[in-house]
Amino acid sequence: MLIRLLVTWEAIEHAGPSNYDEEYLEYLLKIVRIAAKYNIACMIDPHQDVRSRWSGGDGAPAWTLELAGFDISKLHKSGASFTQQGYVLEHGDNTGFPCMHCPSNHHRLATATLFTLFFGGNDFCPNFMVGGQNVQEYLQSHYFSAFYKVAGILGGKENVIGFDSMNEPNLGMIEWKDLSKESAFMRQGPSPTIFESFQLGDGCTTLVKNYAPSLVYSGNTLMYPNGVRAWTRNCVWEDQNVWGRDAQGSPKLFKPDYF
Repeated sequence: MLIRLLVTWEAIEHAGPSNYDEEYLEYLLKIVRIAAKYNIACMIDPHQDVRSRWSGGDGAPAWTLELAGFDISKLHKSGASFTQQGYVLEHGDNTGFPCMHCPSNHHRLATATLFTLFFGGNDFCPNFMVGGQNVQEYLQSHYFSAFYKVAGILGGKENVIGFDSMNEPNLGMIEWKDLSKESAFMRQGPSPTIFESFQLGDGCTTLVKNYAPSLVYSGNTLMYPNGVRAWTRNCVWEDQNVWGRDAQGSPKLFKPDYF
């Protein structure tokens, strides 16, 4: 028998950069040893969905979002992500628990930004430096180091047959030809375009298309951040002059094909 043994970056390094959870690593070792007793082979899966549980899925630790400049407590309220917890807090404990919105979350601000910085920070945010490294190199080096720790614990076990690199990676905004256009495939619930996500993350009320069920257009939804910003700083994409404000103060997309 073969299983995918899911391991998230957050579980390994949740307490901060280079602060590894040794107890969790020992827990993984115990699981692999139990699996060996039952002749179960393990494929180690560095798992993520829409980059982080803080952006509606699982994977990267909270400090990676905070490093990018996000306030994780305001991602749902601002519309930068759709989270199940945020939905329940918004609508009350008696509301039905919603399904995950992974498709549209891929193009909301938090997930799109994190993937773009992780895979393309050198090219698209060349001046975004962390500890003397570009943000891309900083994030990647910590990701690799975290799973190097896992490999050090599990790599010699006979029933561990290999390691994946990352579950379902996404390019974020990279190669997006027009940031004002919606995705042809990733549409579920309120589905802002990337440009609309920029605006929501900056606290702007924005009219977006809604899809319920997935891919079936069901009218427009007015999203109300009520001035709640996703950022603790200026939007990193406004800093790159991808978007900003015109002379009248209205949001304007300056570089629709920047990525």
